[in-house]
Amino acid sequence: MNSLLNQIKFIGPYELILPKTTERFHLSALKTSDIPQITSLLESTNVNSIDIHKSTISLPNPYTLSDAKWFVNKSIEEYRTTSRCNIWAIRNSSNDEYIGCIGLHSFKGKYLFEDERDKALLDEGYGIGYYISLKYRNLGIVSSSVKFVCDEIAFKELRLDYVFAYVFTDNVKSQNLLKKCDFKLIKLLPNALEKSGELRDMYLFIKERGGDDDDENN
Repeated sequence: MNSLLNQIKFIGPYELILPKTTERFHLSALKTSDIPQITSLLESTNVNSIDIHKSTISLPNPYTLSDAKWFVNKSIEEYRTTSRCNIWAIRNSSNDEYIGCIGLHSFKGKYLFEDERDKALLDEGYGIGYYISLKYRNLGIVSSSVKFVCDEIAFKELRLDYVFAYVFTDNVKSQNLLKKCDFKLIKLLPNALEKSGELRDMYLFIKERGGDDDDENN
């Protein structure tokens, strides 16, 4: 894996700029040794997982070791086939601890609305998603990660015209985070997604190239 990573773009480590703390955090590619830490963070016995699962779109719940293995192995395979990293672990630099995740994802063909112009728009772009342990909230870690991934990877390196994000309407902290990172609210998506047996409303946010700290999940 180490020799393979040397051939892959955007693997990091990318140190995050955090004015709220002297602790150091960074982004880097996922690795198989993350599997136990991911399972520990997201399994139902961890109180941190409750809010994460409530606020994210696609994480399995309950979350198991098999889910973590599938996620990490799938990500590593995508690194290999694309020669590019687009999913990063958020890490505590002091011990390389996995404390969250951020990624750029294609939603082509996976729509939460019917408008054909919006479908075409999303087919040509990438969505951003993220979560972080409750223990590390309110330090500016996620906002720094979002800004870096958008400005340095999506816009500067990949030359994307925009990045979009879906967020539940009751997830006010994530909405505020996106606004601080220069995302603009585009539209309300009523009954966009069924989660835990109920239909939930979502907002669509978009950040355009050329635009330029609360932490939450998306």
